[in-house]
Parts: sequence; structure tokens; C-alpha cells
Amino acid sequence: MCRRILNIVVLLLCNLLTSCLGVFYIDLGNHYAWLEDRIIVKIKEETENSLFYDLLIRPQVLNYDYDNKFIIAYQIYDGSDWYNSNQIAEEKDSLFIQFAKLKEMKHCYWIINKETNQVIGPMRKPEFDRKCEELHVKAKMRHFHEKKLWKNKGL
Repeated sequence: MCRRILNIVVLLLCNLLTSCLGVFYIDLGNHYAWLEDRIIVKIKEETENSLFYDLLIRPQVLNYDYDNKFIIAYQIYDGSDWYNSNQIAEEKDSLFIQFAKLKEMKHCYWIINKETNQVIGPMRKPEFDRKCEELHVKAKMRHFHEKKLWKNKGL
């Protein structure tokens, strides 16, 4: 009985401590953020212990950079089935097409225009490089995660 009470107290303390910490994120400017879940979001509202946002780029965003106008991101499709949680409803939606592209590409690139809120992607590396040049994107990703991935994949 004493052990059960101790477990409950420890669980409650852990819950209390983690709820006080809030959500960890990196501010990318103009209410955009990279969250610890490896996603990029547009923040709608922030309270003391929570964050309300629109999800823009799903997991796994392994690399990103940003400047005053753009956010660039490198994403790997993690193989999750939740991308197609309701396939019948999504067939009419552009998300279904986007998820199909993600599954095919496995790793891809994105550009977010922070001024117009336009999200461009997913793209392969050559298309991404052309689009960055065309849009005069100043942000440049460090290729740490990409090189690590390519090395592990033998590419």
C-alpha cells in the first residue's frame, strides 16, 4: 500500500513539474517556430503552459534555417500511418496529394515565406535549390543532418 501511494505521489510530482515547463520551441520569427517534436508551426496563441498553433511541416524536420523573410527546412518522412488517418476525407484535400509525395520522396525540402504565409513543398533538392535562387532566399542550411542521413543510407 505504501509503495502504491509513493508511486502516485511521484507520478503527480512529475506531472506537475512537466506541466510547469511549458512547450520548448525555437522562435523562427513572425510567429513561426520549430517545436521539439521536430515540426514547424505557425503560432496562433501562447499561454503560460501551452501553445496553440497551425501545423505546417510534420515530423521529422531535422534541419532548418531562417532569415527575415523565409524559413527553409529539411524533412524526412518517418513512415507514420497517421499521415493518412482518414484517407476517404483527404482524397478531396490537397493534403492527400502532399502526403503521397512525401511517402514517395522520403526526404524533402520546404520553403515558407513568412511575409505571405506561403508554404512551398515538398521538393527534391534540385527543385529546392532552384526555388531558393529564384526567391533570393538568404537562409542557408548547415548540412549536418543531411550528411549524416546520406552517409547512413549509403548515398
